[in-house]
Amino acid sequence: MQTHVLLIPAFVWILGANSISIATDTTNWTSVQCSTDPSTVLPTPTYGYTDSVFTVCAEYLINAPAELIYNTLVDFESYHLWNTFVVNIQLPSNVTSTPEDVYIGMQMTFTTVGLIPLINTTSPETVTVLDNDADAGYLLNAWGLLPISEHTNILVSQGDGVTRYVSYETYYQELLAAPILLLRPALQKQFEQQGEDLRTYVESLV
Repeated sequence: MQTHVLLIPAFVWILGANSISIATDTTNWTSVQCSTDPSTVLPTPTYGYTDSVFTVCAEYLINAPAELIYNTLVDFESYHLWNTFVVNIQLPSNVTSTPEDVYIGMQMTFTTVGLIPLINTTSPETVTVLDNDADAGYLLNAWGLLPISEHTNILVSQGDGVTRYVSYETYYQELLAAPILLLRPALQKQFEQQGEDLRTYVESLV
């Protein structure tokens, strides 16, 4: 039988859920990419660089339009169809269909595998950004385990039906992030696997 553990105590969710605000930095999101330097930290829409500790990041070129990838990423009720890292998402009762009903501030519970052997981990997540305005030159959505981390997905069209997908999670506040730092290698591996899963899935839909 699989054992489930809460990755971070629930009080952190309560602390973070009411504190969503956009950082005042002027990040050019079309230029954000993963780095080969593991010490590189990437900014997130809500927190920027302030009090950042580390980032895990995965980047792929996907043969599918950005809009399709964007909608797949926020179709939370369908993650079990393609995602071998985030295998289940519990949605609030007021959400009956995704991606249509997804909204900023929406709280969810993710169930993940692969971080701790033989144990499924759960984490409370809050949607922070839904930006699907193609005129900006990119599409972006984000959610996080506030105020500890924010997971950002950036989609930039490369032309000819190809999209650059950059997906990363930056962790903040050293004392709060310290327990997760031990899981960094597993997180990096699972982020890469999630990107491969996404690419395989959306390319099958084109």
